[in-house]
Amino acid sequence: MKQIIYSCLGLLLLFTSNTPIVAQEVSDYTQLSEEDYSNITLPPLSVLFENAKDNPIYEMADVKAAVERKLLAKEKRAFLGFFSLRGSYQYGTFGNESTYTDVYVEPYPTYSTQAQNGYTVGAGVSIPLDDLFDLKARVSRQKLNLKSAELEREIKYDEIKKNIIEMYTMATSQIKVLQMRSEGLVLANVQYEISEKNFANGTIESTDLATDKERQSQAREAYEKSKFELTKSLMMLEIISRTPIIRK
Repeated sequence: MKQIIYSCLGLLLLFTSNTPIVAQEVSDYTQLSEEDYSNITLPPLSVLFENAKDNPIYEMADVKAAVERKLLAKEKRAFLGFFSLRGSYQYGTFGNESTYTDVYVEPYPTYSTQAQNGYTVGAGVSIPLDDLFDLKARVSRQKLNLKSAELEREIKYDEIKKNIIEMYTMATSQIKVLQMRSEGLVLANVQYEISEKNFANGTIESTDLATDKERQSQAREAYEKSKFELTKSLMMLEIISRTPIIRK
């Protein structure tokens, strides 16, 4: 029964919320150049933590806490259920039809109408002893339910922050590795260009050119692998923290 209440109140809170539910969009990393990757700067952790409150996991826990808070307010007003008020109001036109006659007068009908209205007001008191003595306990139980929901929300939030920290430190390390491999790729490209000129001038053999080409390919492969790992970490960080990392 309580799950049904959660669902109904949760949907009501979501529909009446001023904040629209928008799917998280991830930055388009396919449009980034190598220079863009070298200039990536991560937002402060405090910003990521604050924006992470828009994460659906946190929002669901927050909705549950809000539902429990409303149920607590309802339990505090439960004593009003012992009292009842009733009332009614009637209005209408009443008609009376009759026929009169005697030995000297022929029968003739008569019809008369009259507007009338009326109302009733009443009150009642019904106090089940079981509900009466359970009032305080029900409020106490609901306070515990609210506390439990709030703690669950904080646990979810801590889990999100741990994931953010993990991805943040990983991305920070990968940025540095990518920068080093970018420098290695630049050097490998320069060396290969020099080798091409030397080979054209006949100062080196084809095996030397092939060796430098292999080094260039390995440097490119290492760079692309690092870029792939960094891109994956940044995209996951954006999803978890609900924060765009790339701004163009």
